[in-house]
Amino acid sequence: MRIHPVAKISTPANVYSVYVRQRKDARSQIFSLDYSDRMRIYDARGTLRSTRKWSSEVRCIAVADIEGEGKDAVVGGVGKKVLVVDHRGRPIWNITLESSVVACDARDIDGDGAAEVVVALHNRRVILWNDDKNALFSKTMERPITDVWLEDITNDTELEVVIADKKGHVTILTAAGYQIKELRLGDSITAFAVLIFGERRLFVTGNHSKTLKIWDIDGNQITQIEVGAPPKAMATGIPDDISDIAYLVVSTKDKKLSFWEIQETGEVSQTESIILQQIASTKDTIYRRAIKCGNCGAPVSPESEVCESCGAHLEIMAEYVIEEFIQESIDSITSKHPRIKLRDLDRILRRTLPRPAAYNLRRSLQAMIQSGTIEGHIEGNMFIRKKIARRVKASSMSTIKRALKVVQDILQENNTLDVEMVEKETGIDRSILRRTILILLGEGEINGTFSDETFTLDSNQDATEFLEKLKAELVQA
Repeated sequence: MRIHPVAKISTPANVYSVYVRQRKDARSQIFSLDYSDRMRIYDARGTLRSTRKWSSEVRCIAVADIEGEGKDAVVGGVGKKVLVVDHRGRPIWNITLESSVVACDARDIDGDGAAEVVVALHNRRVILWNDDKNALFSKTMERPITDVWLEDITNDTELEVVIADKKGHVTILTAAGYQIKELRLGDSITAFAVLIFGERRLFVTGNHSKTLKIWDIDGNQITQIEVGAPPKAMATGIPDDISDIAYLVVSTKDKKLSFWEIQETGEVSQTESIILQQIASTKDTIYRRAIKCGNCGAPVSPESEVCESCGAHLEIMAEYVIEEFIQESIDSITSKHPRIKLRDLDRILRRTLPRPAAYNLRRSLQAMIQSGTIEGHIEGNMFIRKKIARRVKASSMSTIKRALKVVQDILQENNTLDVEMVEKETGIDRSILRRTILILLGEGEINGTFSDETFTLDSNQDATEFLEKLKAELVQA
């Protein structure tokens, strides 16, 4: 590995937070916060480009397009608050929490063009929000947290949450908050960074010494860097997708900001490759494992192999079934909203998913377009669907009435519908029934979950109201 110093500059006060904003035009910006109440913006060569007054009460910073409109917003942790300010200085988020924010990051996890926001709190809690301020997960870690990052560890375009704690552990979570890997990188971590370089996933750590250490995904130290003073914060970046150069920005306690170029990180070793495959396999298994026990019906964690209530082994749903469900949901939603922003499509899609699922919306749409499953195109952060002829013959009013009567009779006994059984008894096409329920779920008109051919009403969903909404939507289908 070749590490080359690019620049070392003095700052008026200690820099306590740095952040690299990757741009699609290959220009990168380095944001720094220091105790002189300033935010400074540098280029990758260490040249100061701009400065503005900024409160040193902001403990961390991230810069990303939160609203999916092509404009950067600034994310910051201020005491017990998470603030997001748009490019005009207008506050768009102001969330109060129970503990002070110690670290934050913001990147687009699911390919809808709008960035998600993750924060780590002093009380060891980690929270990941979707761009609409809905929490995707909240998890309390075992040890005090140093930093939190959003990175694509599994190389599947869906980012993971990477957490470094003060005791030297690094934990990798899925975007649903499930643990897929933990490794030990020394005895303590006070500064942390993730370095994605080609196929390699590397970690940079600092503690109270003047030495930074670089580790591989197996927890082996592969090199180190002398930085002159103990580090306070770090950031990493790659100019573009095909670059063979990465860079590292380090602030140290001697009021210095150092810029480094990294080249020739080497090929992925066989051990690293195996571990990356194991991480991806663990993530896939978690997302395919039931969240409700098929034996006793108790809620379960996909991280467990067996039900804690009855000891039964949890089901594994076939991967193609999940992908088909996501595509069916997208097809149903866009049939009613043929022109829709990706972030709005993502919000609706999340309401239809029966379980935590890994997906990248833009990638799924592109696959559907290429396969001919759906006709349309992506224009910026908007999906525009071509109007096509109805694939399934509409049901007659008599068939709809018969189906509603059967559904009503079923709901008097329990809250679960077998879509295939309803089709056999009434003649209503299951595709129409499934699509109708998916649309109602996505629109937030009803509450429930789909699992394969079974739809279960939530306990708080009134059955009469459900039947009325089902009838209204079926008539329009």
